[in-house]
Amino acid sequence: MPRPIDLVVPNNGEFNVRNQAVDLGPRGTRDYLDFGAYLADQAVFWSTAERVLLLPHGYDPLWFADVHDALGLAPPPVVSPQTGSGRLLADLMHDPSALAVLRKLLDGRPVRLLSWGATPELFLLVDTIRSWGQSVDVDGVTRENQWASRYLDSKLSCLDLARDLKIPMARSITVVDRDELRGALAALLRRHPRVIVKSPYGVGGQGSAVVDADTDSLARFWDRMHDDPYFRAYPLVVQEFVAHAPGVGCPALDFRVVDGGVSDLVLSAVTTVEGHLFQSVNVGVGSLPAEVAERIVPLGRRIGEAAGALGFRGWLCVDLIAGADGDIYLTEINARRSGAMPAIGLLTAWRAERELTLSSHDLSSVRATGPVSYRDRVRPAFRRAWAAGVRVYPTAVRGLSFPQPMMALVAAGSSAAEAEAVVCDIMTEINAAVDPAVVNPTAMSTH
Repeated sequence: MPRPIDLVVPNNGEFNVRNQAVDLGPRGTRDYLDFGAYLADQAVFWSTAERVLLLPHGYDPLWFADVHDALGLAPPPVVSPQTGSGRLLADLMHDPSALAVLRKLLDGRPVRLLSWGATPELFLLVDTIRSWGQSVDVDGVTRENQWASRYLDSKLSCLDLARDLKIPMARSITVVDRDELRGALAALLRRHPRVIVKSPYGVGGQGSAVVDADTDSLARFWDRMHDDPYFRAYPLVVQEFVAHAPGVGCPALDFRVVDGGVSDLVLSAVTTVEGHLFQSVNVGVGSLPAEVAERIVPLGRRIGEAAGALGFRGWLCVDLIAGADGDIYLTEINARRSGAMPAIGLLTAWRAERELTLSSHDLSSVRATGPVSYRDRVRPAFRRAWAAGVRVYPTAVRGLSFPQPMMALVAAGSSAAEAEAVVCDIMTEINAAVDPAVVNPTAMSTH
């Protein structure tokens, strides 16, 4: 029997615009698709098995070769459909040449399909491969249970699960129009100094806003209502803002829901959020205090079992808050892979889940007034780090061509502090090379 082969499909952008309940408009849709393409390259780290990668057109081949060389891996073949809609799978299905290349690379072998999450286009690809006479094991929900992915991805599901599983949840009121929203804000702000307004469907921090009782804060929120498309669709949830325990970050759990329960559970903690965008996450055994980890792991397993009972299969991320009052609160569920996945992939490949902590940064700013060359300005710092034995890797570099350049990277350490220090060191060196005003760092640490 032929050996199985992985097909890695980072359909991030399509997943983020799949919800028809929210009209993102042409500009909003394009922004999400562009951001999905930027982060799609991180799928390089999802699997180290024999594989074929589906990547958006325009990835940097030098970066691609570098990260595989640094990891000691042979670069896998890549299929990149011609860009049309900006939706990776939709573009693939409309590109006969790319489909022909993919069919040849899969070579009639059993396929294990790894995706970001369930989208209608994903199942079209599954049907296409099966029409070639190949078996496909989808690492995620089936077409029949796709509703469970949509339901769990809505924050309203958290209200149901918190009730049924008796998990602490911040006090909330669900509203269906502007009059109810005004009333709910007034009622909760009489009892709590801060509240948070959430859309059930927000992505990457969009669709949520913290509101204080003062007049200026309320005015800013009503202005935000006009700017954020997620706030134009009801229902909305008005919720008490829970004060975080100091020094913990926002705990999260990534795991796979499988027949019979939960597997591959990994701890993480979101450490930086700027404005409304996730910036960084620490992943692995050292990402959270032991006492917090001991409390949230059983909670994650209970949520995973409840999701499995609905028919959901595949990767799930559960976001929590460690409250200053000592309770652990459920905040949202992401029925997909998460931004922790590059770090999870490396921990799994190294079999270091109990030894290392990785710090993953998605939006590291490069101090420059225009596009930056990966070859000339970024690559030298990483090559020096690799020569010194430092485990730090650029996970996405398309953003270096943006007017305000940025990149994503991940670093490993024996603790969260050590991994974060590696990131700080290399970004300081890169910025020193780009901007002479930055003081050149001392020699790279060999953490």
